[in-house]
Amino acid sequence: MKTFFIEARSQTKISKGLLDKLELPKKIALVSTIQQSHTLNEIKDYLEDKGYSIVIGGQVIGCNVINAFKVKEEVEAILYIGSGEFHPIEIARKTRKKVIKLNPYTKVISEISEKEINDYEKKIRGKLSKFYNAKKIGIIVSLKPGQQLLWRAEKFVNDHKDKECFIFVTNDVRKEELENFNDVDYWVNTACSRIEMNGVISIDDIENNKKA
Repeated sequence: MKTFFIEARSQTKISKGLLDKLELPKKIALVSTIQQSHTLNEIKDYLEDKGYSIVIGGQVIGCNVINAFKVKEEVEAILYIGSGEFHPIEIARKTRKKVIKLNPYTKVISEISEKEINDYEKKIRGKLSKFYNAKKIGIIVSLKPGQQLLWRAEKFVNDHKDKECFIFVTNDVRKEELENFNDVDYWVNTACSRIEMNGVISIDDIENNKKA
């Protein structure tokens, strides 16, 4: 069966008045989700006319902010265009740059704080602690295109022979389904890292901590 990926572009306009409210360093990078990525060139032109030096990082997704990471050495700050908290917090964590959020829907401009980053990382450390103490691990593998990472689950099993590991393959990850397996001490998610559940940790968080 063929899969078609269709860009869902937002029709919400970002006014020049909203851009004029930005308080930015001179050198900044622009990033956004797919919904707003088509607006980046226009924003770049407008801000450059106001004297800013702009680099377009491009599109970011929740589990991959490499486009922001690639340009971090060229800029003093990163301007994220979009809604939600997950993307900009992840950008701030990975780049350690000032990250300003411009939400085109609420018209709110704010900056990711050190407290937000610290709180998020504290939550990850708490999950890691529970994972390290767990003996029986359930590894979630999604069947969805782009998220199907069975090879990572198999590698994880080989790398954690000190634990009893079981691979669970599913099309939709639902908390109520996981609750049917009460003997599993902790769950490791190999699919989208934006899946936030109690008792579930992303495989990326485990591997990134190991590298550190």
